[in-house]
Amino acid sequence: MSEKMQALVVTRPGGPEVLEVREVDRPRLRDELDVLVQVKAAGINPADWQNRKNGAVYDSDGRSQKEPTILGIDGVGVVVEAGREVVNARVGDEVWYVDGGYAGNPGSYAEYKVVRSDYVTAKPEKLTFVEAAALPVVALTAWEAVFEKATVSPGDHVLVHGGAGGLGHIAIQYLASLGARIATTVLNEAKAELVRVLGAELVINYRKESVEEALEAWRGEPGANIVFDFVGHGNFSESFRHTAAYGRLINTVVSDWPAEGNGQAEWKNLDISFVNIGLPQINRHHAHRLRQTAALAQIAELVDRGGLRAHIDRVVPFTGVAEAQRALEAGETLGRPVLLISGG
Repeated sequence: MSEKMQALVVTRPGGPEVLEVREVDRPRLRDELDVLVQVKAAGINPADWQNRKNGAVYDSDGRSQKEPTILGIDGVGVVVEAGREVVNARVGDEVWYVDGGYAGNPGSYAEYKVVRSDYVTAKPEKLTFVEAAALPVVALTAWEAVFEKATVSPGDHVLVHGGAGGLGHIAIQYLASLGARIATTVLNEAKAELVRVLGAELVINYRKESVEEALEAWRGEPGANIVFDFVGHGNFSESFRHTAAYGRLINTVVSDWPAEGNGQAEWKNLDISFVNIGLPQINRHHAHRLRQTAALAQIAELVDRGGLRAHIDRVVPFTGVAEAQRALEAGETLGRPVLLISGG
């Protein structure tokens, strides 16, 4: 095994142009609980371009990193080395994980990745590496939003903002399995076609029609019982108006609070919650990371039972990640972009 590897790195904040393919040292096991994974494919996630844009060159204590940051917060691959105390994974196992992509913990835009064995679990058996790489971050985020935050009951009227995106198209499948009635926002007919196939009952082109009016005509009353805001930014404050009285609003994107304050939310008795699956890693909260790994194992079982699939927008090599990140940031992707590293 070579002591070097190819990786896609950032050394300064900026646009897609700051991504560089470099030869770097192959990582080594840090202790006897680690595994070394030969990365076959990795997801291309909003968090990756956000970390690139913000620099991602500082560790959790705020100190500047000497080494370039390797992005990529999830990945899929094969265990090629395991520490002596590892009990849940063996050399040759096909695994997936959510780990790294921040300064101080290199991510999966690389040929090899070291992961603590507690945070890897078996990938879905029925998926290729590329197919599996489209899922970990979005499937886990949507899992926490739908199953842990929303308390969805059969027949609930639910609005998913960004239904054809990476998070949205997974959440729609979870919601359909719970018997929810699903509305979603899209910006073109290609995205509308995808969400209808997945189970959306009402598809709203937000550039051509009023979301509020469409929801009221659909439900017979203003707003939806539950709103998932997977778009964020200005859409977060708009979502206050899209949520019914005594409803629940779940946000996954850092956003400004409405300029007029929280009056509308208080008046309507809204429950508002947030999902940030990166927090346990940043805060080094082991128990929460174990909970997330257990959820990934459940997701793999669901996939193998035929209960979940990812729509892949594009598959790119290292040199295609910049354009994929640009398209993802611009909202042009349909489903999930994936980085193929070797033998997907």
